[in-house]
Amino acid sequence: MAHAFRRRPDSTLACRLDGEEKAILAQVAQETAELIRTDLGIETGNGSLRRAARSEDPLQRLEAEFATREAREPSDSAVRRLFPAASEDPELAAEYRRLGQQDLAEAKLADLRTVMSILDGSGPGHGEVVIDEEQAVVVLRALNDVRIVLADRLGLERDGDFDTVRMLQQIGERVEGASPEDDEHVGSEVVIAVYELLSWLQESLLRALD
Repeated sequence: MAHAFRRRPDSTLACRLDGEEKAILAQVAQETAELIRTDLGIETGNGSLRRAARSEDPLQRLEAEFATREAREPSDSAVRRLFPAASEDPELAAEYRRLGQQDLAEAKLADLRTVMSILDGSGPGHGEVVIDEEQAVVVLRALNDVRIVLADRLGLERDGDFDTVRMLQQIGERVEGASPEDDEHVGSEVVIAVYELLSWLQESLLRALD
């Protein structure tokens, strides 16, 4: 069972998670990263393009410019929430994507990798997850991105929508003929549980930071 983040005497922050909770958090972080890469067409080795863009070699910079000239507009609704259009003008929005989407995507992917690394470093079983304040900011950003993806899958537009979804889900459990073995029901129940865990961890970490 998860225990809230708390500040330790050495100024680090720690929470306790069991092995299943760690595995779930690592999985949703990995799946979110994969969703971003797939939807935006980001290759794993694209970091080399960014290095080439900052190279002193003008030919390498030119090649990087052509390679990154087209930024794919998100097709998945969750990814659109993560990378919203910066302008209502289609041409301006496309230009903003070309100039900044790759950097933003790499930053989000780096945050998610950090969370996976922290969880992996804490070991497979029940135990403490310890982070410093710099890592805490990264974890908060990554948790928020994963929550945005799950909120999209649950059809949530505003924070208050989650209470409605939970209420409807509980009503559905009592409806005659509703069965917990139903795949769709079980699937939504899992997403709701993970969303609640992420929201609770995020709030817990914010309080510990304050």
